[in-house]
Amino acid sequence: MRTEFKLLLLLTCSLFYNCSISGSVEKPDNLIEESVMENVLYDITVLEAMSTFRPKNPDFEKVYGRTYIYMKYGIDSLQLLESDRYYAKHPRVYHRMYSKILKRMNKTKDSLDVVGKLEKSNQK
Repeated sequence: MRTEFKLLLLLTCSLFYNCSISGSVEKPDNLIEESVMENVLYDITVLEAMSTFRPKNPDFEKVYGRTYIYMKYGIDSLQLLESDRYYAKHPRVYHRMYSKILKRMNKTKDSLDVVGKLEKSNQK
């Protein structure tokens, strides 16, 4: 639930900040497709949530992170930044993407809760 609140707060702040900047953002030549951008943002959210766990595994941090996202989707940091800026200037699209991300997070959380309950019942 805390992760969802942080994501919603981040989305809200991002929307207010990006909507307050004057001028329009032109569509970048290398715009990340909406469905791919949704997956990228979901993966970034999951990786950020995973990085809060203690103790941190240094091997995990070397393999996963932003570089993992760039390699997985064949994008670079500038392309991600420009695409995020573009989508943030289109709040309806941005909101639709983040709504889907929240639904996926809730579904994943529910699945993990079920697995946790099964493990507890098997330990008894």
